[in-house]
Amino acid sequence: MDHAILAFSKLNDAFMINRIVVTENDYQRLMGLIRLTSPKNTEQGVADRLLKSLNEAKMLKQDNIANNVITMNSRVKLKDLSSKREAEITITYPEDAEPRERRVSILSEIGLALLGRKESEHVSWRTPNGVGRFEISKVTYQPEAVGDYYL
Repeated sequence: MDHAILAFSKLNDAFMINRIVVTENDYQRLMGLIRLTSPKNTEQGVADRLLKSLNEAKMLKQDNIANNVITMNSRVKLKDLSSKREAEITITYPEDAEPRERRVSILSEIGLALLGRKESEHVSWRTPNGVGRFEISKVTYQPEAVGDYYL
């Protein structure tokens, strides 16, 4: 095999690993949210990275997305890879976020790291103690899996 073709193939494989999967509905709502995010807002940096992820995302109809994929309003169980502790959180739109109730905004490091990922994948984000590394143990609730398309 030609070295240039092999190098391109490896680069393409690396890109595909990082590419997220989103529903068409989530894509449309999140693009609207990004347009409304103020450049002075502290969430702007995350919004810019979300835009990049969405532009590279694979989009599927709501009834075609696998039930192990994290979509908006999904509840997921995470396992901290260093402490082995588990936590369950829900990915929400900013207006529905409530950290005390473990509902985190998509415009947070956690929300951005999780959207479009699947069970068994490893994700990381900045924490007060450095970088946290987590395994997605289980998607315990996904709206599309139970026909809740209106969320």
